[in-house]
Amino acid sequence: MRTCVGLLVLPIALIFYSLAAIFYALRGAPAAHVHRAYVGFARACRRVAGTELLLRGADRIAVGQAYVVVVNHESAWDPFCVVASLPDLLLRFVAKGQLVRIPIFGWALALTGNLRVERSQTAGDVSRIREGMERRDPAVSILFFAEGARSRDGAFHPFRMGAFATALVFGLPILPVAVAGTYAIWPKGKLRLEQRPVAIEVGEPISIAGLTFEDRSALRDRVHAVVGELRATARRRLRASGNEPGGID
Repeated sequence: MRTCVGLLVLPIALIFYSLAAIFYALRGAPAAHVHRAYVGFARACRRVAGTELLLRGADRIAVGQAYVVVVNHESAWDPFCVVASLPDLLLRFVAKGQLVRIPIFGWALALTGNLRVERSQTAGDVSRIREGMERRDPAVSILFFAEGARSRDGAFHPFRMGAFATALVFGLPILPVAVAGTYAIWPKGKLRLEQRPVAIEVGEPISIAGLTFEDRSALRDRVHAVVGELRATARRRLRASGNEPGGID
């Protein structure tokens, strides 16, 4: 029943909030106004699925500071949980090209400052990310699901380089965030929403001061270890509350 309601309600909500974002963008509204559409849709998703968000560490986010936000990727439910749990952090995403080509929704992504990547076009992706970052509102943080694609098995996979190269080139600190429990809500390849809690851990921001572009591999490995620890903590918190997070530790 929950899945049926989601299939009926969420497409309508997605169109509504996408049109709102397009309206704000075409009027030249501040990024904070556009962000309301993101938060509105994320909260609609949370309500429809009955997702309880167990957030910890939000006090580590400095007001007015933009970050490269690095998050693990268990499920398509991850973006909505992150946005709904951190509504004061102005977020835009590194989005797959096929998402940007979806009518209305994709137009909203393109017009509101999200960065398109094609994955098979490494040089083109680097150029698009650089151009998008140069146009970025200084208050906006860019979120990378650094594993690339969402997990098919619910395990924690290696990180790609894009987030760390971006942080170093544009001088932004990295905000490590871990999500646990979304794999059990909406695993890849299944059209079914489960009512389960999600634990989100926000880590201490990681400064890139004193680092050069040649340090990007070491930075990637360091952040991967931090997000892995945060993920393990989030999974323990879910189990302590009597909820199995799904996937693989």
